[in-house]
Amino acid sequence: MDSNSSSRLLCKSLPVRDDPNVAFAEPWEAKAFAIVVKLADAGRFTWQEWVECFSKEVAAATAVEAAGGVPKTYYEQWLDAAERMMTEKGLTSKEQIAARRFALGVTGVAHVLK
Repeated sequence: MDSNSSSRLLCKSLPVRDDPNVAFAEPWEAKAFAIVVKLADAGRFTWQEWVECFSKEVAAATAVEAAGGVPKTYYEQWLDAAERMMTEKGLTSKEQIAARRFALGVTGVAHVLK
């Protein structure tokens, strides 16, 4: 993904609706997506590194589902991969992520990106 295409992508309106065919059901999903694209654009990691990291989350969710469990949603997987990628690259720490969650006083996926 080149800089121009990702910049155009980030500038598009990201609608939030109850329609299951819409890419982003919640504002935090659009934010998580945009953060990953922007960090890759800035050279913090390559898109290939992102694909490999995200693929691990998808595989884990697939295994949970195959075992009869309830897998994380697509963007929950995306967020988990983003947090892992950012900590592995030294952009943040697990402690900083936990502190952000604590400061907001909530748990779940929406908390980090509010």
